[in-house]
Amino acid sequence: ATAARSLAIGKCDVAVVIGARLNWLLHFGEPPKWSKDVKFILVDVSSEEIELRKPFLGLVGDAKQVLEILNKEIKDDPFCLGSTHPWVDAISKKSKENASKMEAQLAKDVVPFNFLTPMRIIRDAILEFGGSPAPVVVSEGANTMDVGRAVLVQKEPRTRLDAGTWGTMGVGLGYCIAAAVAYPDRLVVAVEGDSGYGFSAMEVE
Repeated sequence: ATAARSLAIGKCDVAVVIGARLNWLLHFGEPPKWSKDVKFILVDVSSEEIELRKPFLGLVGDAKQVLEILNKEIKDDPFCLGSTHPWVDAISKKSKENASKMEAQLAKDVVPFNFLTPMRIIRDAILEFGGSPAPVVVSEGANTMDVGRAVLVQKEPRTRLDAGTWGTMGVGLGYCIAAAVAYPDRLVVAVEGDSGYGFSAMEVE
């Protein structure tokens, strides 16, 4: 539901947050992005993080172990909306609409080119490369990272690196070099904004 993120988080009644924190990436769990009545269930290894956010329910523990326990409890009464539920349909419809709008923007050939043009060129080159294992994409910068998350879509898990929670600048090329060492059989692509590259250009040496 990435392409329908605003609808999903703005209309949900209960949000189970696992392996993430209610920081700036999730708008701190506050209105107007989130409903004022949403109930958060946080799963975190840090009790301090749960106490800080004051969720409806906090579960302290390793995410995998917590989910295993929860799955055992609900196995006799599985919860599934089904593929034709109105909520699923609304998310799917919005996702397709937003994806179409983005594709229309990416398809424009403008001179001089805008911010999306190089993103389209990079995306198409990565898709053309194809193959398995999938390339590792490192995306760093303010707009570069934000737009990259929507445009440079990965087909395999754990093949994308960016500044993440802290929004740290200057990590891109270091990540890229480390990924190339860790995965010598994969193509590694660094997509750097000008400021992000400026912070870590010396890593090239």
